[in-house]
Order: sequence, then C-alpha cells, then structure tokens
Amino acid sequence: IQLFTGKEFPFISPLCGNQLGGYFCFMPIPYERSLKIVYTGNNLRFHQTQYRSLPATAAVTSFNPEIVGKNLDLINRISDLWSRKVSPLEAYRSTLKSKKINLALRSGTVNNLFQMTSGGRIVGIEFGAGSDLLQAYRKINLMARWDGEKQHGINMPLHDFFGFAFGRPAMQSFILGSDNSKLYSYLPMPFSSAADISLAYTKKTATDPDELFISSTVYYTDSPLDPAREGRFYVQSRRQYNIPQGTPHTIADVQGKGHYIGTVLVTQGLENGSTYYFEGDDITTIDGQMKFHGTGSEDYFNGGYYAVMDKWDMKMSLPTHGSIAYDMATSRTGGYRFYLSDKTSFNKSFKLTIEHQPEDKTQVKTDYHSMGMFYAEKPGFNNTSLLLDNTTQEVPHRHRLTPQGMVFSLYWHATADYQEPAIIFGLKKKDTWNQNVDVDAVPMAQISLHELDNGRYKAWVEHGGTEKGSDFSLWQRSSQISGWIPTDINLPADGATTVYAGEIEVTDEVKTITVRKRKTDDVGSVKILAFQFERIN
Repeated sequence: IQLFTGKEFPFISPLCGNQLGGYFCFMPIPYERSLKIVYTGNNLRFHQTQYRSLPATAAVTSFNPEIVGKNLDLINRISDLWSRKVSPLEAYRSTLKSKKINLALRSGTVNNLFQMTSGGRIVGIEFGAGSDLLQAYRKINLMARWDGEKQHGINMPLHDFFGFAFGRPAMQSFILGSDNSKLYSYLPMPFSSAADISLAYTKKTATDPDELFISSTVYYTDSPLDPAREGRFYVQSRRQYNIPQGTPHTIADVQGKGHYIGTVLVTQGLENGSTYYFEGDDITTIDGQMKFHGTGSEDYFNGGYYAVMDKWDMKMSLPTHGSIAYDMATSRTGGYRFYLSDKTSFNKSFKLTIEHQPEDKTQVKTDYHSMGMFYAEKPGFNNTSLLLDNTTQEVPHRHRLTPQGMVFSLYWHATADYQEPAIIFGLKKKDTWNQNVDVDAVPMAQISLHELDNGRYKAWVEHGGTEKGSDFSLWQRSSQISGWIPTDINLPADGATTVYAGEIEVTDEVKTITVRKRKTDDVGSVKILAFQFERIN
C-alpha cells in the first residue's frame, strides 16, 4: 500500500496516490535489462501494469531512489502544474503570444475565432464562462481546421470539448476542462502553414437569444509543426444512443500513424436507477492487434468500486483523470483520462471500444457519447453527431431514487432505519412546540433531489407496510404534492406497492421533497423503497 500513499519516498505525490477507489503510480521505473514485479499477500485484485520496450541502442539507467532525489525540483514543478497553481502556458515564456477576442454570435452564422496563415501552434484557448455561454449548452459548435485539410480536426459542440456533462461544467483536469469562471484548453495544437478556428451558434427555442456575446483568449507561438516528431491534434467525437446488445461503444477508430492521448466518456443509462452498465470492459487494438483488455469501466479511468461511499460515488476531478458524474437515481456517470508518459503510439491504426454491459447481463439500454483525442499525420477518422435528430425514437425511462443513493435530513425526533432494500422513517408524538408548528402534518425526512435537472416531473413513491404504519404524504416545502397515502400493514415483509404522488417542480431554489406523516397519529413509521421521477418538460 505504501506504493500508493503518495508519501513514501521515492513514490511520492502527485505521481503516486489513490482516490475515487483507484490506486495509481505514474513514477517512471526504467530498467536496463529486465523487470520483475512480485506480489505477496492476500486478496490480490484486478490490476494493470503498462510498459514500453525500447530499442537495444537506447541508453537506460535502472531505477534507484537517487534518481528521484536529484529531480525533486522537477516533481515540485509537476505538483504545481497538476494542482493548477501555475499555468501550463508558463513553459513557453517569451515565445508566447495572445489574442483577445470578443464576439457576438448570431444564430445561423459561422464566426471566425482565430486564424493564422503561417506555421505555428495554438497552446491555449480560454473562454470566459459568462451567463450567455453557460446557458448555451450544445447550441455552439466548435470547429478547427489545420493546414487547409478538407476535414476539420475538431468539429463538435463547444461545451462537450471543454468537459461539460449533462449541461454542467464537470471535467477540471490541469490541461482541459471548465468551471464557473472559464473554459480552458492547454493542449498543444501545432500546424505547418495555416490554422482556422471558428464557432457557429444555433438558436434552439423561441426564448433563446438571437445573439450570444462571448469573450475568449487564444494563446499561440510561431513554432511550426515538426513532422519528424509530432502530429496534428484531432478529436473524434461519437454518440451511440440505445446501443444494441453485444455491440461496444466505439470511442476511437483511427487510420494512420500517431499517438492517442486522452478519453472523455459521458454515460446515461436508460433503465431506472442503475449504473450496472459500467461493468463493461475497455479494449484497445493497435495496428490490428489487441494490446489492452480492461477489467471494468471505472477501472479504465483509474477508479474503482462505483456506488461505494468515498470511492467512485460522485463527481471529482484529479489532474489527469477523474469522474465527471455519479448518480444512481438518474443512472449517470462517466470519466476522463489523459495519457502522458503512457501515451499510446500506433503506426497503421488505433481502435478503442468500451462495453456497456457486464458478461452476465444483456439488453442494457444506454446512451454513450465520447471524445477521443490524439495526434496524427492525417485526419483518418469519422465523427457521429452528439445531438439526437428528430427521427430518433427516445427510450422512455424514469429516474429511480433508492435508499442507497438518498441524501436526506431528519426532523428533530425522527429516525431512519435502513432495512435492505428499504428505509423506514419513524417518528413518535412529542408534546413539544416543534411538532406543533404545522397544522395537519409533521415532517419526517427531507430528501435531496440535487442530481435532478431543473424541470417538471411526475412523481411516484414505492412503499411497503410496517407494524405501526402511518398515513403519509409528499410535500415540496409548504406545498402538499400528494394526498394522504395509507400504509398497508397487511403487506408481507417483502411486499411493496407503487403509488402516483403528483407533479413536482425542480429548480435551483427547490431541489427537495419531504415525507410528512399525519399529525393525528401518535406513533408512525413509513417504509420507502424508492421514489420515481419522469420528466415532462
């Protein structure tokens, strides 16, 4: 375990550590003639070791702690860079140039953001995350073309490129991402003779503005592409909705020579309250031969144990990898991973796929979209649209919030007892003022709906019987949503019934529902197995 604490010299942070349920070590371990890794102990779980063979002529010194000790200044620089204390742009020093841009994007037109007619490289792109930009999710398309190529090197929704997920800023790696202040990319984009980056805004609804006002800064240098040692930057963006059984999602399928450097994957389950699809394995095929076969989707992103507290259970960004979302109720998750010292080279072709179901489960309905990033000598790939067209028959599904995924607050004298697969909320009558502040109902538990998108929903409650069951109802703040729902004490212990409760409105201000019991009941308990929500607008 000392290999992954980040504190045990020479395997120190930030190159070694553990988070999101995964243990990682990116400390380079060179060897002159051979390497052998031995594990002794109990319960060896899934693991992956990556290595690169070098030509016999390569000068290599075998690993020893002194190598690390002599380069602590370099590790400190990496730490500052990965933690975003310093900008990657500092590496370019006096060669760095910049252009500040303010644009009024009018619907239906293509607007040039940046253009060069000589060799150079874009080393940074930043957008101010003003209200116009944050509210224009998937309404702006980003296009980049290098050296007059017929095919765009980047052609996809702007927000997806910068790591938005489900309409919100999500990815915040040190090299590409977004937050509430800016959208940023520090991926080098070299070219030999010309570069052209443009934006196109499409108004989607009558309430959308005719124009969007955005501000941006593009950073660049005059250092042109060196074709002997590097390629141009490309992004393959793909979406597969309701993927057929046995067909993995294709993240990248590239022809030509280059090296692969990063993946962003956003996944939406189309079945109620489950992320079981994330058991699927990744498979990497290089030049026609399978080179990597992973052990599970979150493992590919250097994580592990989804739905387990303090593991892969929430959105969390690390410098080179992370989770962009996790919520069982909405069946959402996804991740990102950048390859740095482990970038994957290919001479003829590269293909990366990921399954959307484990081996023992079939017909898992999913909606996957992804971004595969690589450098190559030419754009040997095809995109699919990340936007669903009007002819797509969407699969109806409900969000299902179970006790495992609930975040709730209890009223003063209320109790919660988890009895799998249900939770029993209890409340005894007390002659105190705090149980007399409501006219005909007493709160028991307030349940968070923080992962539901804003909008209007139909709501159902799945409940069971208890020995001292009480009539209950669902509320939003002081508004009663459902009528009084009787608890059937005659239901068997494992029995349950689902009752339509009514409609709720989820907004930034109100993202909760409350379970209340009748005030006339002296002692009462309510057994909840799940809440279900179906979006109606």
